[in-house]
Amino acid sequence: MSKLSVYVIAYNNEAEIRACLESVSWADELIVVDSYSTDATEKISREFTDKVYQHEFKGFGRLRNEAVAHTSHDWVFSLDTDERATPEIRDEIRRLLDRGPDADAYFVPRKNYFLGR
Repeated sequence: MSKLSVYVIAYNNEAEIRACLESVSWADELIVVDSYSTDATEKISREFTDKVYQHEFKGFGRLRNEAVAHTSHDWVFSLDTDERATPEIRDEIRRLLDRGPDADAYFVPRKNYFLGR
């Protein structure tokens, strides 16, 4: 069975980070890359993982590269702090990893909400 690393990039997201991390708490590895938040983002993140890394913000591309560099599994899933992994995507990812993925990458459909809709 393959294992999954999930990373989240954060900055002053205390209002969102808990729900985001709860939605992927089932992952084999959880990584948070924070840009020196001044709110409770880091503290909340450490409730879910000890793999919380501080990096100066020099663009999302660089932060994503930093996050991937900290992963230890072949499969990596990325979420923003305002995104949630649904139980359905969790189950689908588990099925793929259990049977052995048959592709090098996967696209995950998403729903966008604006003003609660």
